[in-house]
Amino acid sequence: MKSIDFKRKGSAIRVMNEDTKKIKYNWDRVVYIVFIIGALVFLGYYAVNKMFYIKADGQVLYENVIIRLTNDCRILAYQKKEGDTVRKGDSLFIYTPDKDAYNGGNGGVVGGIKGALNDTTYQNSSDWREKEKYALERKIGDNQIEIAQNRSLFLSYESELERLRNEVVLDVMPKSRLDYVQNEMITLKTEIEKLNSENGQYRRLIEQLSVAAKQAAIKSTRNGLFVGAGGNGGDGDNHDSIKVFYSPINGTVTRIYTQQFEVALKSEQILAIHKNTPMFIKGFFDQADMSYFKEGDLVNIEFPDGTKSTGVIRRFYYATYSLPDEFQKRYEPTTRTIAADIYPVEESEYKHWKSFYKLGATITKYKY
Repeated sequence: MKSIDFKRKGSAIRVMNEDTKKIKYNWDRVVYIVFIIGALVFLGYYAVNKMFYIKADGQVLYENVIIRLTNDCRILAYQKKEGDTVRKGDSLFIYTPDKDAYNGGNGGVVGGIKGALNDTTYQNSSDWREKEKYALERKIGDNQIEIAQNRSLFLSYESELERLRNEVVLDVMPKSRLDYVQNEMITLKTEIEKLNSENGQYRRLIEQLSVAAKQAAIKSTRNGLFVGAGGNGGDGDNHDSIKVFYSPINGTVTRIYTQQFEVALKSEQILAIHKNTPMFIKGFFDQADMSYFKEGDLVNIEFPDGTKSTGVIRRFYYATYSLPDEFQKRYEPTTRTIAADIYPVEESEYKHWKSFYKLGATITKYKY
């Protein structure tokens, strides 16, 4: 009987391994999904900040005092310069009040001041008149340039006014744009009238100086500068026609607005003194957020370099304030805000805040 056991030979057919298929990405879908996720994250972040936080702009400042006088005067000489430290009762400047600011005083006053102001002299009574006339003429010239610019802009708006009205009627342009242009025209017209009025005053002063120069006679009627008691601040009488203004506080002279020999009107600033007090941030909050903060609340401060600090609200100004120019959006109506003074929680932070004087800061506060 034949054996049924036989040897099987290997198959001559070889099976090749199939290559693994590469996964193809739909990049359009990936980009779309990433975009949607980014948009959702942004909207969520914006909604959380809008619902739970209030933000405001702030400016780092020192407490300061602006020196003005109650009457017109002429500044004869400054006893301090910008950057000088002053104490309460130190003499700041010498001036002639009222009519002496316009008629030039007399030669005796000049002679009396000569030896007492550390070489601050007037060579003759006509010298400062010429300087004052030159300063007034320069102001008139500056005002004329500004008037010309304002008139040019006014005419530009006026030429567009009819077109804007038609576009508003056709609903092509929002009415707010027309209102903005009309408000700008009113502002420019008011500014032009104001500058013309100032130039009229300056011309009358120049005429008075010219007449006084012709009539003045240099006479030495006073031989010295007699400094009155003056108290611890304010005005101290030196004589009938010259006075000394004394510092009302301790501080540092940071700005001189009116130069020597110039006339300072009673509405004009003469100089500014920063108090020797800690720095603070003046915050400008939207009026709509007023119900969310009060005195004593803590706020987060972020400075321009990214560093952060914590402050406490000490005081509110319930009258609305115009937003400073650096925070105001260009070509938009002036924004009025509620102002607040914010001081550091820790005294060690004053040194940090000092490096950001006059710079802006972002103020954030949790609503609830």
